[in-house]
Amino acid sequence: MKNKKNMIAALTLGCSLLAASSASAFSDVQGADAAVITSLQSKGVIQGVSEDKFAPQGKLTSVQGVHLIVKALQLKAADVTLQNPNAPWYAESLDIAAKNGLPVELAADPSAELTREQFAQLLYKGIQATGDYPLIKMYIRVADEDQMTPLYQGSIQNLLLMKVATLDDKSLFHPQDRITRLEAAGMIAKAIEFTDRHKEQTDNQENQEVSFTIEKVNADINKIVLTRREQPSPGYGIAITNIEMNDSGHAKIRYKLTSPEPGKMYPQVLWTSKTETYLSSKYKVEIQAN
Repeated sequence: MKNKKNMIAALTLGCSLLAASSASAFSDVQGADAAVITSLQSKGVIQGVSEDKFAPQGKLTSVQGVHLIVKALQLKAADVTLQNPNAPWYAESLDIAAKNGLPVELAADPSAELTREQFAQLLYKGIQATGDYPLIKMYIRVADEDQMTPLYQGSIQNLLLMKVATLDDKSLFHPQDRITRLEAAGMIAKAIEFTDRHKEQTDNQENQEVSFTIEKVNADINKIVLTRREQPSPGYGIAITNIEMNDSGHAKIRYKLTSPEPGKMYPQVLWTSKTETYLSSKYKVEIQAN
């Protein structure tokens, strides 16, 4: 009976980051932290270790961290291995994570507690799996960078640029410390905010109208300039893909909107992109997105 109780307790803690059925306040989380935790709980991302306790200073195991990232970022994968009755509760999340490029070898020991730098590595790879994001060209000084595992430094720098991760008032990241449940939840909340904000910006950019002007070169030739205004970085551009001309004197210029190259960093400045072509002045011009 004692072993059975221990097994149930372990399962409760192990699954404590599974979806909650309803949102509620935790008595051991206060202030702004409580708002973050309640928001994540209402989205079905996390839950407490009991009805009214979150255990904010509790540590995060490797499989809990992977499961949390997969669920929070809504990662999917084709041909996911279906769980069998004897599979551990985290098996499906590990499979999805592996197929999305997350370093699941960090979860080789399911009971191992994640360090802050290990969680950062997993989280950044998870964010990468959701899309390509332009980042400013900037290096952020971290006072304890010498304590970081070199493999994880890039992920930590990128999370700092995304404002998903932060440093303390002494510019320390504490890479080797075991990450707490509260710290992990805070980073997850910022990761969700970052990816949602970028998706909204991308949708707005895709729906943004492209304008064009006609400049007379001479009596026979016009220059047509297509303009895409106020993009967040030079990675967003515009390109002419085709020009269709007919005998009735109409020319349709087709264009596509381009996005930042994966893995490339750009200065974060408002940017206006232009492209141009030349046509006979006899054509009446219209433009159309591909």
